[in-house]
Amino acid sequence: MFFELSKFLNFFLTSPISWIFILLTGVCLCKRKHRKRVCLICCITVFIVFTNKLSADYVRYLAVKEYSTAVISPSKNYELAIVMGGFGSMNKETGQMKYELDRADRLWEAVRLWRKGRVKRILITGDPTSVIQPDGTSTKELFLQYMEEMGIPKETFILEQQARNTRENAIFTAEILKKKEIEDKECLLITSVSHMKRSLACFKKTGIHPDYLPVNIYSAPESVSHRAFYPQWEAAIEWQELMNEWLGDLAYRIMGYV
Repeated sequence: MFFELSKFLNFFLTSPISWIFILLTGVCLCKRKHRKRVCLICCITVFIVFTNKLSADYVRYLAVKEYSTAVISPSKNYELAIVMGGFGSMNKETGQMKYELDRADRLWEAVRLWRKGRVKRILITGDPTSVIQPDGTSTKELFLQYMEEMGIPKETFILEQQARNTRENAIFTAEILKKKEIEDKECLLITSVSHMKRSLACFKKTGIHPDYLPVNIYSAPESVSHRAFYPQWEAAIEWQELMNEWLGDLAYRIMGYV
């Protein structure tokens, strides 16, 4: 229920593109000239503000700046790398992995550390590549076979297959750590920098305080030209991702999840 509600709110409350569509609908449907004018002005304003990539990049950089530096000891090896799901899914016909947005680094940074001997095993929580679907099926074996073909033994992975959101990621992972008697100081949390604040807060709520390694880090815009002010739909998507995280943080605080 909470998962479906969050997706619904994400579409209507955090998407500038949906705002523009709703306002344009208002322009077409409103019969009074005053209301029609207000809708049109609001629509133009939203378009100008939320399709400007320069402002989107800078706000995004400021929003995640606090978590852009890894908290990881250069001389420390970890028992477990905890990788937050949402990075991919398996194609059942071809056996290939399809990556979601810019989240692939969550997996491959963990693999890189494993190859260097910095982590012994990799725990993946709640990713579509292995999560159990409502019909009881899973592509777990397909994912493990894919990883083995990439030179990573199946035994390297611990797959948490139930989590549907960040809170459940933390709860079910904490249960696994307790069962395997792994202490939080032996763990390294890996997720996108924009997702790190909520992830750490959820783990803290369960009593887990891992070191962390953010991926997909953003930099402040370095140069400005006239092209920076051209409208770009990519900027609207960036704003949606930002506001989705902000709304998620607020919802989690209201629900007492963090």
